[in-house]
Amino acid sequence: MSSEEELMQRESKRNLKHAFSSLIDTMRDAQRMRESEEKIREIEKTNKRQNDSLGKLKEEFTQVVLSHQETLGKELAESLEKQVSGVIVVAVDLAGKKVGGKYSTELKDSQLVLESESKKTFKSLEAFLATVPFSLLDKSMSLKLLSGAYSANVRYNCEDNIQFEFSLDCKRSAVFNKGFKLTSPEGEVKIPLSLGKSWHKKEPSPDYEGLDRYVLSFAEVTQPHLVSTYEYPEKSSAINMTSSKRDSHASLTVEYQSPDAKINVTSEPALNKFLNSEQIDKSLEALRQSILELENYKVNLVKLISDGAVVFEEGKLDVTLFLEKAWGIIEPQVEAALKEGGVEGNAASYREQSIDQTFVRQKIVSLGEIGNALLVSLKLS
Repeated sequence: MSSEEELMQRESKRNLKHAFSSLIDTMRDAQRMRESEEKIREIEKTNKRQNDSLGKLKEEFTQVVLSHQETLGKELAESLEKQVSGVIVVAVDLAGKKVGGKYSTELKDSQLVLESESKKTFKSLEAFLATVPFSLLDKSMSLKLLSGAYSANVRYNCEDNIQFEFSLDCKRSAVFNKGFKLTSPEGEVKIPLSLGKSWHKKEPSPDYEGLDRYVLSFAEVTQPHLVSTYEYPEKSSAINMTSSKRDSHASLTVEYQSPDAKINVTSEPALNKFLNSEQIDKSLEALRQSILELENYKVNLVKLISDGAVVFEEGKLDVTLFLEKAWGIIEPQVEAALKEGGVEGNAASYREQSIDQTFVRQKIVSLGEIGNALLVSLKLS
């Protein structure tokens, strides 16, 4: 095995260990979250039962008094019923206040616990997905300039009908912590917009628009494409560039737009002749790599969808079915890694990067009784 292959194997095992560990943490936190939810439901049921019982007490006392009406006489029975009802109402209302006070305290405490467990579940889920633990079909990264600062997201489309999205921290990038301008070591990037005759040349000469005042306002990167827009607010003008590379085929589209004109530079041979496509290609490739590096700066999980159902988005968190599905995907990989054994080599750091039975057992045991089924599936019971 070459050193590069060995390095890739170690990285793969390290990622699997991280994904497995984060998934078990998410399962454990989700279990506690469900227990908190169940406790709140039980508190609410108990409160309803107690209030219903107190309400019945009023009716029952009234019925007891009125049941002696034949013996006591109607007038005396009704008078007695009014006196007893008045006392009972006061007593029941007092009891109801005690019940309500206890309910409010228990509910508030339980809701605080649930909020805490929900946050822990979310952060564990976030750590799990940050490893991109599923087979990737495609991903896209977008960058926008908003109020003078860049905002970026990465969206993953995975096998098994799983999609999720992370926001990215642009301020950690030396390139996108300020307004980005497309530059080149070969000099200013310029776009030919029109042709004019020069007094000392017979051939038309181009009039160029330099990008030194244009700031990147939007970019999107996918496997084959880079789409980017540069704006010059003072002129209300914009330059759009699309670079596409698929196998041996590559293409570049450059468009200029202003309130008075819309020019597709690359589709007009007379202008395209003067376009320094090689310079722009190199500059766009450097931009692409800078955007791809933002993937290392994941901040927050924005959305998670599984089988078309929202697992997480804008505060909604419903992970039960997703975690079952995620374990079904990860479990064969963990089982295969256990059969293979640890990373070759004597260094302790290498051994720490790989999954072994001791580590797997310790993590799963933290799930309590629920973990027994996982141990059985891994043939570790």
